[in-house]
Amino acid sequence: MTSTDRDTPHIAVIRRSMDAGFRFRYLPEPGSQGLAAIFAERRYGGVVENYAIRDTDEAVAARFRAEDYPNGNTIWRTNGTVEEVITALLELSAPDTSGAPSLPTAERSLPVAGMRGSAGRGGGVATAAALDGARAVIDR
Repeated sequence: MTSTDRDTPHIAVIRRSMDAGFRFRYLPEPGSQGLAAIFAERRYGGVVENYAIRDTDEAVAARFRAEDYPNGNTIWRTNGTVEEVITALLELSAPDTSGAPSLPTAERSLPVAGMRGSAGRGGGVATAAALDGARAVIDR
């Protein structure tokens, strides 16, 4: 399957995140052959950053202090489209620099836990077409 025009910005920003050192895992939908989400993570400068993609318009990202990961509070978190979320994450100031988020928030969950999931989608399995282009890029 080829990416549609709607997917192109999302694929480009996923490639940027790969170049920035993110590593990927596919999260299966429990009790199904389907894919629930794509999860990406990188560790650097005393922080762990990650994001999860469920559809082109459903993504969530977070930054944690390494010592708080994965069960502590996030120091930054956002959700939105894949393009918005990954762009915002990649544009965060480097850890320990002026403007970098550093104080824990009230959010304690990994990004994928904040997604709508089965209840919000009626079937639970991520939109296969939306994730196919991303998966093809990641698997290269």
